[in-house]
Amino acid sequence: MHSPALHRRHILIALGAAVVARPALACEFFSSHLRIWHPWTRATRVDADTAKLCMRFDEVQTTDRLIGIETPVAAGARLAGPGIAAGAQDLSLLIRAGEELTLAEDGLHIELLDLQQPLQVGRSFALRLIFESAPPVDATLNVDYAGLR
Repeated sequence: MHSPALHRRHILIALGAAVVARPALACEFFSSHLRIWHPWTRATRVDADTAKLCMRFDEVQTTDRLIGIETPVAAGARLAGPGIAAGAQDLSLLIRAGEELTLAEDGLHIELLDLQQPLQVGRSFALRLIFESAPPVDATLNVDYAGLR
């Protein structure tokens, strides 16, 4: 028979372990081998037909490739930024194991094509990230800031 003090100690140890475990935040999403941090875009003008999608990939355990984006706010997506041929229509983003990859407005990013509606600050939309190896990840696309586009 366990003493009450020993029982309390087991409860405290279990509670301590629960505190140490890192909870998922609202803006982070996980595949089987990487973390997607805060997918976002800026608000757009009413007549805009594209928007820049930014996010960070980290905790990458296995090299994979992002090959598709699905969201109700755009008909398609492509990779854009420095070193990407203008007008390229493919989305094929290599995400290397052990590295962090940040998609940013002024660098490599994903361009959402044929916007279905203006993107307004404070709104969020479904976003599905399709990988070559890992199962698709359902995430949330946040419209965070007013843009000049």
